[in-house]
Amino acid sequence: MADETPKRAAPTDAAPVNALLAYAPKMDLVGPTINDDIRRAVQRYGADAVKAAVKELTKAKTGRPREPDWRELKDVIEQDALEWLNGGDPFSTRSNYSIAKTFAERRPGHSIVSTHKRIERKLSRGPYDRRWFVFVTAENMSRDGFPYANHLRALEAVASLPDMDPWQSMLERARSTLADFEAREGRPPEPSMSFAQIEEAVRLASLKAIAMPEIPNYLQALSGKSLGAQS
Repeated sequence: MADETPKRAAPTDAAPVNALLAYAPKMDLVGPTINDDIRRAVQRYGADAVKAAVKELTKAKTGRPREPDWRELKDVIEQDALEWLNGGDPFSTRSNYSIAKTFAERRPGHSIVSTHKRIERKLSRGPYDRRWFVFVTAENMSRDGFPYANHLRALEAVASLPDMDPWQSMLERARSTLADFEAREGRPPEPSMSFAQIEEAVRLASLKAIAMPEIPNYLQALSGKSLGAQS
């Protein structure tokens, strides 16, 4: 007779969730090794940005467990980012105080007063405050589905915040991509193009140039003379 005693699931060690990770730009990590994943990240974001991200994500955790406040504020941050991308000013529309008040009323925890203070402090204390999360979310949202000017504006906003050197590097790389597109096409990108479309166009043009290298003018001239002599 089969043993019908319920089997207890083996315990699992869930990896701690870093609040910043939910707002990091998405990218495909397909291996086969971690070195391959890191190499792709460096190619996309630059070595400085990857070093800063690894340092932040592997920082030792001490003290009391952190509340998942930023994950709970994700909807608020995304609304702010959309309003900002559409030309509005979410920081005037809703104050940090009003956001913290609404949060504390819905999730009071042990004390509605202390929760309110904690949320308002997180929203206003840098470097990873409300403005940082809004601009980083806007940068991620605007990579595809928005005109490239919106994406560039979001990168400029993040890079303008204090101690954001890695984002300054990402901004310079984005500007370099735009310059590369204009040099190859002989014109600026169409205003309606997304930054993702521009990146893809530059990537395909680079692959085409590698597969079919351009013949220098003097070789073309020599080739023309040879053909003329044969005829």
